[in-house]
Amino acid sequence: MPHYRLYYAPGACSLAVHIALEVLQAGGHADYATTRVLLPAGDQRKPEFLAVNPRGHVPVLSYRVDGEAQTLTESLAILRLLVDRHPHAGLLPVAPTAAARAWEWLSWLATDVHAHAFMQVFYPARYAADAAAQAAVEDSGRALLSRYWADLESRLPADILDNGYALGAFSLVDAMLIVFYRWAVRYGFEPQQHYPRWTALSMRTLAHDSVRRAFADECIRLDDPLPARQPAFTATQEHVA
Repeated sequence: MPHYRLYYAPGACSLAVHIALEVLQAGGHADYATTRVLLPAGDQRKPEFLAVNPRGHVPVLSYRVDGEAQTLTESLAILRLLVDRHPHAGLLPVAPTAAARAWEWLSWLATDVHAHAFMQVFYPARYAADAAAQAAVEDSGRALLSRYWADLESRLPADILDNGYALGAFSLVDAMLIVFYRWAVRYGFEPQQHYPRWTALSMRTLAHDSVRRAFADECIRLDDPLPARQPAFTATQEHVA
């Protein structure tokens, strides 16, 4: 049975990979272990982690192929690896068009939503030096996210209010969407008040056994308080992808 080790930061986008590994383990397709990387404590800048990933960010997946150690970074690359190695584990639909639709979701979430918009909200000091400019950067990111949330809500099927998941059956799309729903809650977007389809999906996702186990392992909740504002970006500053 394949064995994986995931280096993750609690509640970061690595959570989607964590959920995927829980699905694989629950189905008897693989087993895994985890190493926690505490970003506020600077674990990502310590020599022992930089030896694993010199870029200093999470997630990182280590595994073996024919006895040779492999290390892979970036959420989408890791998720693609897990799908390719376990094509019938229920991580994504098997049919080509349905699978492509899933990757459309995942790519949009990882790029436009995360890398483009949320990073402006997380780290405005990376984009501007003075306080007024940083506030403008964060406002820009929040405006983008509000547009993206409305788009997301409109793309979810109407019957998701009563049953089902984003693609019908549970998939990696739901695992990724719960990451962003949690961030939306914590950063004051009040999705419970404004996005009923996304909220119904998220409550259903939170009740999924693999999601519950991943949340428990990371010791996180939907409404955890925000961390302190991070300082300006440096080459070894924390990064999640």
